[in-house]
Amino acid sequence: MDDAEFFLKGYYTERYTIKDPSNPPTSDEIAKNIKKYLSEDEYNAQIANRYYSLPSLIAMELNKSIEIQDVRLEEQSKNEDGTIDYIYTIKIKVYDEKSSKVYEKEGELTLSTTNNELKITRDFSRGIEIEGLETGGL
Repeated sequence: MDDAEFFLKGYYTERYTIKDPSNPPTSDEIAKNIKKYLSEDEYNAQIANRYYSLPSLIAMELNKSIEIQDVRLEEQSKNEDGTIDYIYTIKIKVYDEKSSKVYEKEGELTLSTTNNELKITRDFSRGIEIEGLETGGL
């Protein structure tokens, strides 16, 4: 696993992991934990779009835990401003004691390096439908 994959596994783990569906982290707690991974502009955009409430709501509605199993990256292009565009696939496991299902979520993102620190400057993905969920998906 290279630096970018390691960095993104940390980000998606913080963003999606819900260990206890009866007491999930709040969207504010999730936002605080992932802020270090994002540029200020991307962080503000994600807050405005309420990205961080979905995993907790889904875990509570299904009464199931959520965890990240894998993150795969494919570099698309290196840009003139020094950023790099990627296509990614993350495997998200939704489970309880009785059942377990792994979903694949695909998206695109851009990483920048400032002062030897990686930051996500863009993260776009399509929603995935979660079995048994009436309100949509992740």
